Amino acid sequence: MSVENLVKALENLGQCTPESVHGVVSECDIGIEDLEDWIDYDYPVSDSYGRKMVHDGGFFEVMVMCWRPGDYSAIHDHGKAEFGAVKIFGDVEHAIFKLEDQKFTTISRERVKSGTTLKVTPSLIHQMGNPGESNFFTLHVYGNVDLDGGITSEARIFDYSRNELLFVNGGIFYLLPESEIVHRKKLPEADYATRARDLIEASKRAKAMGNDSEYRRLMNEISSD
Repeated sequence: MSVENLVKALENLGQCTPESVHGVVSECDIGIEDLEDWIDYDYPVSDSYGRKMVHDGGFFEVMVMCWRPGDYSAIHDHGKAEFGAVKIFGDVEHAIFKLEDQKFTTISRERVKSGTTLKVTPSLIHQMGNPGESNFFTLHVYGNVDLDGGITSEARIFDYSRNELLFVNGGIFYLLPESEIVHRKKLPEADYATRARDLIEASKRAKAMGNDSEYRRLMNEISSD
């Protein structure tokens, strides 16, 4: 399926819901040859993964994200998106989290096989990453029929390296510069395993970026927990 046909299928949905959009994306046979113009593994090491817009349809967006070995998104939701789906073209590590009564915990963390399509709901808080040794990419659709543009704006990053809940309009990256942060709030308390894993991923990104002072700070924090 071409990108144009995927876009038409999404535009022709009678009702856009997480279930209906997941159905369209999971059933489409779009592949690497259809998306090669947006598959690009040459992005800055400060980016936790590659991110390119394929189509902005007003009430929905189609994006391709690229993952080099060791790349992980920060823990996040999808801002103002009311529906979406992620089709995977590689073996992804996928974690899902729960926020309840200002307590933050990991529900699951598992390997997801290539060809799987994940459903995106307004309540989804998750993390994706590449634990393997090969590059891969993912296809993302996000939307909101009552919002024109900025569909994933005001996305929340649960950042335990900063101990802040960050609100952003762009990439869900570790160690974002201040210029990319819209505003911040108090971060909910996480269980030990969730917080420790987030600090570890942040420290790996700091090391990759050559940010020695931040890497040492995070390693000290990890060892003191």
